[in-house]
Amino acid sequence: MVMKRLLSVDEVPDVQKDPHVLTGYRPPKQPWRFYLMSIFSAHNETVNVWTHIIPCIYVLFLMKTYSDELDFASDASSRLLLLLGTSNFTVQFLSACAHLLHSRSVAAYYVTFTLDFLGIAFYSATTGTAQYLLSSEASFFHAMHPWFPWSCVLFSCCYFAANAHAHVTYRGCDSERSMIQVVSFSTMYLWSILPLIHRIYSDIFNGSVDDVMWMHVRHILLVPIGSFFHASEMPQRFFPGMCDVIGHGHQIFHVMTSMSFMIQLEASFTDLQNRRHLDLGRPIDLSITTYLVVLFTSYGYITAVFVRKALSKLK
Repeated sequence: MVMKRLLSVDEVPDVQKDPHVLTGYRPPKQPWRFYLMSIFSAHNETVNVWTHIIPCIYVLFLMKTYSDELDFASDASSRLLLLLGTSNFTVQFLSACAHLLHSRSVAAYYVTFTLDFLGIAFYSATTGTAQYLLSSEASFFHAMHPWFPWSCVLFSCCYFAANAHAHVTYRGCDSERSMIQVVSFSTMYLWSILPLIHRIYSDIFNGSVDDVMWMHVRHILLVPIGSFFHASEMPQRFFPGMCDVIGHGHQIFHVMTSMSFMIQLEASFTDLQNRRHLDLGRPIDLSITTYLVVLFTSYGYITAVFVRKALSKLK
């Protein structure tokens, strides 16, 4: 399939313009097949797509490897790792779809990136819960029992609603939108890693530092490093037009966060292998099922509200 002429920033709708990215935009109103096949062409979203597709494949490989050692069918703690792997795959897949398909129309832009925010919220809620039940210190677990997983649901829903609102209300260059994104993501992220922050402090204080703790440190630090490049729009801010296809900050953000997700998954698997969770409360199927029902019901409602609001703006 021959790639159509790519557009400049002045030829695309305002909502689809990336700050300091001047060229490489795909033309709108093409068949869906055009955007699906554009994954094999060079444009300003190609790297963004592949930096999620490759991690998707790697997550599937890791979960197949873990299934040889864990009993996903009958062990609730192992199913928590399966849930973490599922949310890891989901956030990568939804983001890949958003970057691949949003150029078709303004409506596609609103819908696909709303689902992208849903994936991020889902991953945050499940990662906070998994870390609480598999990787935390016993003292933290009992102090936060039983409401910590439900607080993760609350924070993730607040993040999702706040970003969906900012997405359909403000333009990408508006400072209000940036502030909402930074504050909501930072709050949600800091809360989800709270079990690990306590564990790292305790291990250092007690002199019980091990390799798994350093794995957790690495995956915690990679997210703010990647977020810095995304939020500061570096390096494209200083080289507008030179980082359009490869090298802009959002791509660096993808690489850093994907590395973080992979390290976190492996660290949680190692904690499960080390049977750390036996010192904590054991999850039961009913509690996990109830948790997921509440989570997806809330996400469904938020999605319906803001997708409807976005599409009403186009009429």
